[in-house]
Amino acid sequence: MQFPIGDPNFKNIRKGNFYYVDKTKYLEALIREGQYYFLSRPRRFGKSLLVRTLQYLFEGEKELFKGLHIYDHWDWSTKYPVIRISFDGDCDTPESIKERIIDQLDTATDSAGFDVTKYAGRSPSSYLYRLIVDWQKKTNKKVVLLIDEYDRPILDVLDDKKAAAVNEKYLRKFYSMIKGCDDYIRFVFITGITMFPKATIFSGLNNLKDISLRSKYGAICGYTEKELDEVFAKEMIGLNRKKIRRWYNGYNWLGEKVYNPLGVMNLFETKEFEDWWYQNSIPKYLYEFVKNKQVSIKDVAHGVIEKTKFSTFDPENLAIEALFFQSGYLTIAKKIKKGYRTLYRLDYPNFEVRQYLVGDLLDHITDGKITVEDSEKLMDLLIKNDFECFAETVSSHLAGLPCQWQKQGLANYEAWYGGLLYMAFRVLDVDLRVEESTSHGRSDMVLLDQKQAFILELKVIENAAGKDKAIAAALEQIEKQGYAKKYMNQGKIVHMIALVFGKKEKNLVGWEAKTLPT
Repeated sequence: MQFPIGDPNFKNIRKGNFYYVDKTKYLEALIREGQYYFLSRPRRFGKSLLVRTLQYLFEGEKELFKGLHIYDHWDWSTKYPVIRISFDGDCDTPESIKERIIDQLDTATDSAGFDVTKYAGRSPSSYLYRLIVDWQKKTNKKVVLLIDEYDRPILDVLDDKKAAAVNEKYLRKFYSMIKGCDDYIRFVFITGITMFPKATIFSGLNNLKDISLRSKYGAICGYTEKELDEVFAKEMIGLNRKKIRRWYNGYNWLGEKVYNPLGVMNLFETKEFEDWWYQNSIPKYLYEFVKNKQVSIKDVAHGVIEKTKFSTFDPENLAIEALFFQSGYLTIAKKIKKGYRTLYRLDYPNFEVRQYLVGDLLDHITDGKITVEDSEKLMDLLIKNDFECFAETVSSHLAGLPCQWQKQGLANYEAWYGGLLYMAFRVLDVDLRVEESTSHGRSDMVLLDQKQAFILELKVIENAAGKDKAIAAALEQIEKQGYAKKYMNQGKIVHMIALVFGKKEKNLVGWEAKTLPT
């Protein structure tokens, strides 16, 4: 059988000799239990395929569903009018958004058997309203409205705050009309990457149910372990299941963890472990956001975010952790309840995302001046215990680097240097532990190999004059907080490394390494 890579059309998949993972049990539940839905998932995760599946289901194309769950759970005698709008393609200005909507409404108008010229000159919202009403009256069947990639016009200009706000305002006006069509609508399903429905863009559509983080629908996109076994058993022969899981599994929307569908399909087709999803979803807008927001990827990737920040849209004050999560570069590692508040601890979903995202960020932020080869050299120097050369190499790499993140205050400088070192080691397939807790505090960074543990403590001072005091404080902190104890108990040789950076010098100004007795 073939793999439907790059083709989200349900009809093509079902009519051709393609693999298909049956998700219709989720659709049956949605349609049975409600009317207005919103779903957020990353790009290339099956949202468009889901929309197309709904389209053919409501249009009553029974033969396409033979053998699927919903085949025996659907009234095939009733067919509904369906309007599908997708914002794929060029939609980065109000004019191009309008053109995209009008073109697709013209297509729906033709399907309905109406004269397109009847709607000429109307605004997109007026056109959609009139078409919904006319089609319902003609067929005496309520209309199904499907909108795919609703936020694409915003994400494509996210680095331009003014343009993002203008597009958001335009879309909000268009979407606000939907609620006024309630008497004529059978079902609404809207998809996108970001989760802004209730707060702003869909503020007028307050009956929209967001299923993005409902555990019941956690596997509506992506493949579960069971689905992989049932559908792709033949393709997994000869492949290391543990390695497949490490590379492509791990996405969590508070239900069962799922595999990246694009990743595993490409793997099965080529038998090669590569960044199949990442290379098709490179987050250029996130790269610029990291620079402009002046944050450390170390803090973002291992941070905690409040649930409410997932649904807040403000181009001036977006939570970058939410963008990383919604775009698929982070996932939920743990749900935390604090009174009435819900928080989520985030982490990378899998090896593919972790390695390639951090590698690209490092290249982007340092303008290519720190490479994976440089990172390998740094790790090799640590393993050889050549700490002097390690410090010299760190210093040489930092010399002349653009310091985009250097705001007022030493804490921001520490985030800059800590973030760079984190990225330099994170691109390697090594055991790197960040902000690891003990009963007394948290270590900045720990690197492990089979026999050794390297505990790095970073300090930032105003200038080099205070380096000796800062070095002593860093080493004392490692010892007093007990960072080394657990690794010594594991039989590892423990090295404490103090790295002190100067705000004025914009570089490493002092260091000391101390190996603890075994």
